Amino acid sequence: MDAIEAKLRDLLARVTPLPADFSVRTDLLETLALESAQIMEFVMEVEDHFEVVIEQERLANVRNVAQLAGIVRQLTA
Repeated sequence: MDAIEAKLRDLLARVTPLPADFSVRTDLLETLALESAQIMEFVMEVEDHFEVVIEQERLANVRNVAQLAGIVRQLTA
C-alpha cells in the first residue's frame, strides 16, 4: 500500500468502519455496502485532502481504493 492508498484508507475509515481484512482491492459497494451519501462524503474528503476535483464520469467504474488512488495520482501528477 503506497502513501496515497494509505491516506484514502484513512479517509474512508472516517466514513464507515472498515473490516479487519480490508485491502485496497476490497469492493467498496459490495463488501462495505456504502450508501450514496457515504460515497459522496468520502469523495468530498478525498477532493479536499488532495485538492482535486474528481468528475462523476471518472468515478463511474471505481470499485475499490486502488482504482481511486490511480485517479488521484493522475490528477495530482
